[in-house]
Amino acid sequence: MGKKICLLLCLALLLTGCAGGEPAGNGSPAEPAPPGAGTTAAETQGGDMSAARVEAAARPLTEEEILAAYDRAVGIYSWFELSPLEDNGETASADGAVYRRVEHPGVEDLDDLRACLRSVFSEEVTERLLSGDGTAIRYREMDGALYVTGRGRSPESGKGGVSAQTEQRAEDVYSVNVAVELLDEDGATVSGLECWAFPYAFVNGRWVFTDFRLMY
Repeated sequence: MGKKICLLLCLALLLTGCAGGEPAGNGSPAEPAPPGAGTTAAETQGGDMSAARVEAAARPLTEEEILAAYDRAVGIYSWFELSPLEDNGETASADGAVYRRVEHPGVEDLDDLRACLRSVFSEEVTERLLSGDGTAIRYREMDGALYVTGRGRSPESGKGGVSAQTEQRAEDVYSVNVAVELLDEDGATVSGLECWAFPYAFVNGRWVFTDFRLMY
């Protein structure tokens, strides 16, 4: 994943380059769409399960498909940082932490949560999120139910609008190039851009992001 800081002098050029992609957000956290009742966890993340379906070979993707996958990835990733899954208040303890029982349609146990993650992320990203990445494990399964600990963090300050565009790197690899505006202390004046590239690759029969982070 690449990162670069672009000064205001480059702003007009970079924004022009992003104009072909649909905006990934407006600087505020994206809320994951609640899974619908009566659907599986994988179905809720792709509508027709297109993101989770195993395919025999890579096929060309449209920009709309790739950006839709990016939006789903932002929503699911947010469950681990900005907006933990809702709970019913029932608590249990593990490793010195208090966990709350998740109450979210379609995500009832760890297998459901893993299916949601695997619908848009590689195995490596999925396991990194589930293992806590060196911090407290956010979600655990206890007595057959999914529990969550901790609260969501606040969005990063000093960031404005977010835009995204796609780029094909190879037959089986695309990139979602995302740029977020960096704001001056007044919270309004754009002073530069922070840019990241997220690989979207065909791995083991699935299109997935092989690296990812939130932009705010």
